[in-house]
Amino acid sequence: MLLSLLPFKMHTLRVLWFVPSPLAVVADALKLTADVTLHAERNPSSDAQFEALATGRVDAVVTAMDNVMDWNLRPGPHDLRVVAQLERTTPLTLVGQKVRGKLQDLCGATLLVDAPHNGFIVALRAMLAEEGISPDAYALEPVGGVTERYDAIVAGRGDATLLGPPFDAMALQAGLSRIASVQERYPTFPGQGLVVSAGALERLRPTLFAWLRGLESARKRMGSDPDAARQALAFAGFPATAVEAMVRSAPVSLRPDRAGVELLIEQRRLVGLPGADTVYEELVNPSVLPED
Repeated sequence: MLLSLLPFKMHTLRVLWFVPSPLAVVADALKLTADVTLHAERNPSSDAQFEALATGRVDAVVTAMDNVMDWNLRPGPHDLRVVAQLERTTPLTLVGQKVRGKLQDLCGATLLVDAPHNGFIVALRAMLAEEGISPDAYALEPVGGVTERYDAIVAGRGDATLLGPPFDAMALQAGLSRIASVQERYPTFPGQGLVVSAGALERLRPTLFAWLRGLESARKRMGSDPDAARQALAFAGFPATAVEAMVRSAPVSLRPDRAGVELLIEQRRLVGLPGADTVYEELVNPSVLPED
């Protein structure tokens, strides 16, 4: 008896990110997402991510989940949602010039940021507010994503900035000082999420499900076989100083963490930024996730 074979269906997903997601790197190396053709590009800023989503140039972005609260207030789709959490947390170190060794030293400082009203800077603004440092006591200078901020701070263009792996370790090696850690101040601070437009969700559902199914397998492998994950990340060109942090970044679940999202809402409320009048259910749509 002859068996008919169903045709193999290949999905295509267009994504922007600041640096490749460790989950995606491991999934690709272990051939866990072979049924998805990923067109991923590095973007220079969160504004570039929003523009690409708003115009439909990309299907999704990997970004700070706080961005959604700001983006949904801008002229555009107004329906952006976090559909998955791709990192347990985003390790963020506040680094500065040698004369800026502690948070109180940031009075009068110029802080290099991606954007002044959204993203990781909201956590830093909350830290400064808790230290009694008002917004008019420092200046925010937008320079772009983590690569751009690293280049600028090492070149001496500003006084301090937030950096994640491997750029934080590289900055310290270049002679900058370690001022503080977002994770030490806020243990539930969540990692980056995958953001899409709710209006495009049904069209993207089969592709997103296929890709996230592979990332879920990679997430489990990073826990059960961390050596394979280390090898995949090292082969992809990440420095040894960053690989361990990336392996540890695997989330407990791809479902966005409620405590983490609610922390972001509270930080935005603390510093008086618009968009804080939302709730978890309005920001998150986990309907395309595979079962844990």
